Amino acid sequence: MIRILSRPVVSLKHVDCIRRMAPRCHSTVAVESYVNDDNNSWQHEEDDEKTKREIHRLQRLRNVGILAHVDAGKTTVTERMLALAGVVRRAGSVDDGNTTTDFLPAERERGITIQSAAISFPWGWHNHSHFHYPIHEIDNMNSSDVDIHLIDTPGHVDFSVEVNRSVAVLDGAILVVDAVAGVQAQTETVWRAMTRTTSFANNNEKDHAHEPLPCLAFINKMDQEGHHFANALESLRNKLPGANPIALQLPLFRESSSSLVAIGLCKKEEMPQGKFVGVVDLVHMRAVVYPEPPGSTVEANVPTVIPLVDADSQQPLDPTCSMTQAALKGRQDLIAALANVDEIMEECYLMEEQPSNADLNAALRRATLARDVLPVLAGAALKGRGIEPLLDCVADLLPSPLDRLPPTLTQSGNQYQPTDNNNNNAPVLGHALHSQLLALAFKVVHEKNRGRVVYCRVYSGRIKDKDQLLVSSPGGESPSRVQRVGGMLELTAGGRLNQVSEICQSGEVCALVGLRDVTTGDTIRLYNKNKDQQQQPPVWLAGVAAPKPVLTVKLEAETSSEQKRLSEALEIMVMEDPSLIVEESESTTLISGLGELHIEVTLDRLRRDYGISNIRTGPPAVSYREIMTKPIMTSYEYDQTIGNNRMQASIELNLEPTNCANDHSNSSCHVLSEPKITIAPLVREYLNLDPNKGEEQLIQESEIAMALVAGCSGSLKRGPIGSNAMSNLSCEITRVEVGDLASLQPGALRATASHAIQDALKKQSDAITLTEPTMSIEITVHNDYVGTVLNDLVSNRRGTVGSVILDEENKSSHQKALVQGEVPLLEILGYANELRSLTGGEGVFTAEYKGHAPSHHTDTR
Repeated sequence: MIRILSRPVVSLKHVDCIRRMAPRCHSTVAVESYVNDDNNSWQHEEDDEKTKREIHRLQRLRNVGILAHVDAGKTTVTERMLALAGVVRRAGSVDDGNTTTDFLPAERERGITIQSAAISFPWGWHNHSHFHYPIHEIDNMNSSDVDIHLIDTPGHVDFSVEVNRSVAVLDGAILVVDAVAGVQAQTETVWRAMTRTTSFANNNEKDHAHEPLPCLAFINKMDQEGHHFANALESLRNKLPGANPIALQLPLFRESSSSLVAIGLCKKEEMPQGKFVGVVDLVHMRAVVYPEPPGSTVEANVPTVIPLVDADSQQPLDPTCSMTQAALKGRQDLIAALANVDEIMEECYLMEEQPSNADLNAALRRATLARDVLPVLAGAALKGRGIEPLLDCVADLLPSPLDRLPPTLTQSGNQYQPTDNNNNNAPVLGHALHSQLLALAFKVVHEKNRGRVVYCRVYSGRIKDKDQLLVSSPGGESPSRVQRVGGMLELTAGGRLNQVSEICQSGEVCALVGLRDVTTGDTIRLYNKNKDQQQQPPVWLAGVAAPKPVLTVKLEAETSSEQKRLSEALEIMVMEDPSLIVEESESTTLISGLGELHIEVTLDRLRRDYGISNIRTGPPAVSYREIMTKPIMTSYEYDQTIGNNRMQASIELNLEPTNCANDHSNSSCHVLSEPKITIAPLVREYLNLDPNKGEEQLIQESEIAMALVAGCSGSLKRGPIGSNAMSNLSCEITRVEVGDLASLQPGALRATASHAIQDALKKQSDAITLTEPTMSIEITVHNDYVGTVLNDLVSNRRGTVGSVILDEENKSSHQKALVQGEVPLLEILGYANELRSLTGGEGVFTAEYKGHAPSHHTDTR
């Protein structure tokens, strides 16, 4: 559950930096030119003051998410941040089940994050003097704090819809990486979510279109055995497409009571055997050393800051110190890396000049916002080490809403173009300084005492209590409707909701009650009663993507009253979780989810939250799909008499396979997409259908178009092999003829289209292939058990092995190997227990849905 404190959510970018990178971050350039334009009305003294205050508010806001592979330490990082900011007195522990953001019983029992949780807090902007704003010279604006809204997201692949929702409303991100394992399977998944502009997951066109997120990388668990900063950084470079990691710090170790050693990008045999005690800051040339042993409170864990160079001359205080020498080399490597992406640093590097700390920080910010670099930091969150520098980098390097382009809007199937162009410098709808409301409902939850609670990201304008809102669904799937805000909420520690009466402003996230007909992905604008708005077509944001389910379980209630309660509970859960699919019949209920854990948590919630314990569950069944391997062209004539009505029509169809983009180019997996049905221009002309409108709009306006599309889509839900849904194909209706166009009945067209699809698929079943969900799997096991695991994976589970990485350099008895490969989901149901049995209790694995691959498994029931 998303939770929000009362502080706003957003952040900054200084105008001087923006001038140098205008092509990438022109939104803030527009802000500066708009404020300084003599021709616009904001230049009145009172309005000008108000605008500058609004800019000042936005500049000091950070809207940041923490993303990572499961068990990389996201929640622990969040807890340490909250303790440092004073939100909690003592940082909670995942092992003890007392963390602030993981407050659900299922989360605390399992020690994982299931629902995204947001919380806000202030943090001192210690380096704010490095940034100068021509528009910030206003009285009472000397605040040196930033307000950070932080969203802790799940790391388990079964809850990836929470990551998609969070990415849709974030301005920046922190990627947490395990210092021992480096980049893992879900790390790559969340990286793709952060860096793509639309979702390729299942080719869902409803995903929220956004700029790729500027990001920081935090290499956590530097205190664990087997850690390696350089290897983890190199895995970022090799496994994350487009990442250009650069180290802002060097890890610091204590080899003896008085000896501190800073380690750069060294080989493994050069790693020290001492304890990780801090970091060397390469930007400000200082060592940050934490007490050993670590204190249990914030006050007992305050680090010692040791300057390495003179503040005025920038000369080393002790040129012979090995730590200083390592820092000087690391800083020079940092400048060289920035020289490749920043002109000012390039000039410094070529002229062999040392930039000031402020210039270096400004260059880092420019490069981070432009996504030219991925700044990398080190720490050990469990011991509270490295978190303060991470928070400083959030303030210094990550963007505010002023640094982000407005989200993409669609109107009538085309990209929305604003009509008011009197002032070319004026912010467009969705920009943080635009006056009109634009918000995205990115999450909906059900509260027992309040009903539906809608979480919104406000891009522009503001929402007040009792406002009337105009709600539009992506693609115009349903008519726009008017809803009244019944109240605004804030969330405090532990998931408690409190009633507030504040205004939610641009750049903020709010929780609204009273919106009875709002779902995830809806676009929200302020409703005006004037005719102009009512006559204009609605505009909408692209929405939020929900991955396709891969696992199905059958539920049966013992009594009819239990079945009614089950249906009501599932209706609420589907409203909350778009990735949960429910199919009900008179006798059974099928629930489909993203994996075993997703289904397990759903069943647990039915019993715990809704008191439905008397339900029987069947064995899990994977979600098969049937796809085409070659085109099919078919024609069909339909002639039936029902009563006194003769239904006669003929149709020609062209079915072709579609190859969806897959991030794994060497894989045989297909990323699923729904069949796309189109009506050819000649058919539109024959049936008097608008040639310029898309199929979705035609369906809403024409019964004939609805009949044609519904006939095709209905038959494509059952393929010829195992009655599984067809996927990854396009169906074009190329010709239609009817006996009497004047008396045309839509039912005749629907029946003709349906029979044509069924007949074509049955006659050319050799052009159809059965596919099953396939997982990328990573197995961590002791070196001694590698052979056993490989034999079981290949011989018993139809798996393929991609690579085996042996830990041969580790001389201890804890040598671990990493096995990477692919395996059908069906073969790893219940694999956790079997793997522990094979490996003496030491083997663990993670699996991520990769796509649907051709299957030779015959039983698809």
